[in-house]
Amino acid sequence: MKLLQLKHINKIYPHVANNKQRVRGMLNILFNRQEASGAHVLKDIDLTVNQGESLAIIGHNGAGKSTLLKIISGVIQPTSGKLSIDCGIGALLELGSGFDPEYSGIDNLKMAAAMAGLTGEVAKTKIHRMIEFADIGDYINEPVKNYSSGMVVRLGFSVITETKPELLITDEILAVGDEGFQLKCLNWIDQYLSDGGTLLLVSHSIYHVQKLCRKAIWLDHGAVKLAGDVFTVSQAYQASITDPAKLPSGAEVNRSTYHIYDAHILVNDEQHERLPFNSDVELLVQVYTPDEQIPGICFGIATQQDQPVYGTYSELHQARPVRNTDGLLEYRISLPGLKLLPGHYEFKFHCMTPENIQMIDTFKKMVQITGESREHGPVQIETRWQ
Repeated sequence: MKLLQLKHINKIYPHVANNKQRVRGMLNILFNRQEASGAHVLKDIDLTVNQGESLAIIGHNGAGKSTLLKIISGVIQPTSGKLSIDCGIGALLELGSGFDPEYSGIDNLKMAAAMAGLTGEVAKTKIHRMIEFADIGDYINEPVKNYSSGMVVRLGFSVITETKPELLITDEILAVGDEGFQLKCLNWIDQYLSDGGTLLLVSHSIYHVQKLCRKAIWLDHGAVKLAGDVFTVSQAYQASITDPAKLPSGAEVNRSTYHIYDAHILVNDEQHERLPFNSDVELLVQVYTPDEQIPGICFGIATQQDQPVYGTYSELHQARPVRNTDGLLEYRISLPGLKLLPGHYEFKFHCMTPENIQMIDTFKKMVQITGESREHGPVQIETRWQ
């Protein structure tokens, strides 16, 4: 079932830097004339979202992501194009949007329940559950204007959990909350999607994008650069922004908190940096933890030109490390018959927070795969020729 369709959506913000431009903009509004010049924020966007889909919108700052969400949620109107919506929408876009800052948290929850058509005992029950989900203590009776940004996010998301819109729209606002609350929200979204909900997510966190969404579109300077499977689109985007500001490594790593302590690449229980093609390889990854919590890890392989070959997370495999005699956590990863073609590669290891929400550091090992091959590319794929 089609919930949302956009056809040739454009958004142009008029230039209003001087009086002449401001007067022209006002006349265009009065005479319902289309804006012909200005900042062209969205360019000919076509998008269809069906029930049960989860779609991520990614791109650099200023690419038009938040503007697109605001148009879909009805906050602003497009300059041109057609928008059709056949569902109820719940939007978490800007801090405090939808809340009256002069009223208390609980009064705002009551207004939200009323606007959602909830009455009587049903409303009381749902408001009680909202308060429990937000978990802001006595601040629930204080005016929202006294809240921190994280508390406003908690209040806003608690409304979503009980109104359960057919289409949930959210941007980077979830990044404002603390890690424990982020995990709580991610778990709720997982269940929401399992129950048939539909999600539109804007995020710079590729981990969150790949974890929650199945499809993605990449916006670049207001236009769709690529659309399709979330892994194809997000990996292409990541490759385009290979970064100046990498995660801390080596001496830059904060040794007092979670981090990759060391990683060993083993063949027949011996450490190697040169591996024969098709070797049975085992990775021993040692992680430092300052407490009893267990951080996750990421493992990836890249070419010498930093092009991704493969990547995975301990969380995906429900892996549990063991604690060695030095108090370090040890993850073991087996790579039987590793089919990397001869060449130089970079094995990358990243420590995650215990909630598996964000990466903390990076640890790299250079590896040479030896052997002879006339095949091309980084990895051998079995082919059968008839």
